[in-house]
Amino acid sequence: MPARSPHDAQVPNVVPALAMFFGLMVLAGFVPQPLTPATLLAAKAAPPWALSLVAAVAATAAAFVDHRLVRTTFQIKALAEIRKKALFQRAEGWVKVAPFLTTAAFAALPLPFIIVRILMPLTGYPALRYAVAVGLGRAPRIYVIAVVGKELDIPTELLVGALALGALVSLAAFVQQRRAPKA
Repeated sequence: MPARSPHDAQVPNVVPALAMFFGLMVLAGFVPQPLTPATLLAAKAAPPWALSLVAAVAATAAAFVDHRLVRTTFQIKALAEIRKKALFQRAEGWVKVAPFLTTAAFAALPLPFIIVRILMPLTGYPALRYAVAVGLGRAPRIYVIAVVGKELDIPTELLVGALALGALVSLAAFVQQRRAPKA
């Protein structure tokens, strides 16, 4: 039997992990989900750089949808009235100072991204620039989480449980919102 070289080693198939991660990233744009459990789970099978790249692409794709959705939603009269409030106008002014940097920073850091997700499209900031900033911001964040996941090797069962819990909480919030009496 011939000796095996290191090059004969099987390369792990990371495609399923990357596909799952991409799907969860896009889903998180519509149904609020913490990305950390999905990232840590995917990091068991895929290298951090690959997860970072997939996250950047998924976040960019979701950002185009966000941009359009927010602009369309705020055409509703009740929401349009919110924009006339002094605090809202002040916040819009703040994000206009450095919109690309602000968007990338909120996407990269553990800051409430919903603020930027709503304000940037409403300020008239172009969708392409917004989406690129989101993608560039998400990439380093996901990379760091994936590297930590590789180092800590958190039990798979715990991560799957966290994903399931996040899905249940989102579903419960959705059902409760649908059942709430209309004003």
